[in-house]
Amino acid sequence: MIRFATFLYDALRFFIMIFLLLGTLPQLDNSDNYFFSPVLCAVPLALFPLMTFFLWLDREKYKVFAPLYAAGKIVSICAALAIFFSSFREFISVCILLDARKIILNLTIPILVLLDILFLLPVILSMKQARTTLSN
Repeated sequence: MIRFATFLYDALRFFIMIFLLLGTLPQLDNSDNYFFSPVLCAVPLALFPLMTFFLWLDREKYKVFAPLYAAGKIVSICAALAIFFSSFREFISVCILLDARKIILNLTIPILVLLDILFLLPVILSMKQARTTLSN
């Protein structure tokens, strides 16, 4: 059940990240945006729901990809935390101004980081259990 929930979370996270990317980029006219698409930057994020999908379908067959999933999530968490803490002063000023839309937008990344950690813990624990099983 946790593998299916992780898959659903990663799929939802993928779409949230795309909408955040599209919503926060400055609007470019078509002549500037012909070769660059912001969705192209978000495409690698699709690997997370794909990995959890295959781990959900057949855990034993695809368990070799669990460390790659964990490493990608850790890198993603570190990057999101670095961005959040580097813009913390602006976040506090938005909170002081009580702009609800901007507060919700700025709280999305920390909430996703917390959920990433929550869904990453079972993966790390299962990798640790598999390692101790192999050593015995």
